[in-house]
Amino acid sequence: MRGLVSIMVLAACLAAPTIASAQEAPGDVSAAASSDPWEGFNRGLFSVHQAVDGAVLEPVARGYRVATPRLFRAGVSNFLRNLKSPVIFANDVLQGEVNRAGATVGRFAINTTLGVAGIFDPATSMGLERHDEDFGQTLAVWGVPSGPYIFVPLFGPTTLRDGAGQIVDVALDPLTYADFDDADTVRAARGIISGIAQREALIDQIDSFEAQGGDLYVTYRSAYEVSREAAIQNGRVDVQDLPDFDDIDEAPVTNTPNGGASAEAIQQQPDQIQEAGNSVALKEAIALPKSKQD
Repeated sequence: MRGLVSIMVLAACLAAPTIASAQEAPGDVSAAASSDPWEGFNRGLFSVHQAVDGAVLEPVARGYRVATPRLFRAGVSNFLRNLKSPVIFANDVLQGEVNRAGATVGRFAINTTLGVAGIFDPATSMGLERHDEDFGQTLAVWGVPSGPYIFVPLFGPTTLRDGAGQIVDVALDPLTYADFDDADTVRAARGIISGIAQREALIDQIDSFEAQGGDLYVTYRSAYEVSREAAIQNGRVDVQDLPDFDDIDEAPVTNTPNGGASAEAIQQQPDQIQEAGNSVALKEAIALPKSKQD
């Protein structure tokens, strides 16, 4: 517990310096669009990311799509989402979202049991809608500004606040502390699978971005900033159909009256709109490893 508190304090201290220098209101998306004081440096890192993505991530993701049926991919994504439930619950509580915390617990219990370890998503059919929370969003609810925009190769777009928040999310994940045979292998495998599944789910959207031409760096940054604000507001702001790069965007499998499976449309929820390759799961593979509601 003392270690967790220390990590939370560190994350808050990393984000706190942005309060004094931030000129925009936390909820001002248009102001956030100009919060890229390190653009030259970020563009260099973005170029590195694009090179690695084109050489490794994208080919693997396309191969995964070709080799597996959609239903299988949806089950993998559901399973990975279910593993995130403890982190989501902790942030629900830290934000004072009692109802959402209850929904998270209910979803985890139902999907882990009736959903066969989370492979299926009967909780959605029962009225418990999925949502996502992270400590970056929690810091935003507490009034911490986003700070400068940062692009990290493989991790993707983030900000000083959200990057610090990811440190705490790793600390809130029970699997971080799991001690059993091959625990490190399990953590790494989860990260690798998450990264592949996430990149596969974004193939069409990223292809669309590239086909549109223009400045791809600006497109990624704008998508991240708009979607991040929507996530913090729990979807109370209108956003375009941009990809969620913090979540795995494969539609979940739900039970249907005829015994088959139905899938939610990809990118219908505002929490499905975020940075390419910027997942805690991908971080786990490399380094071992919304928010006020009406």
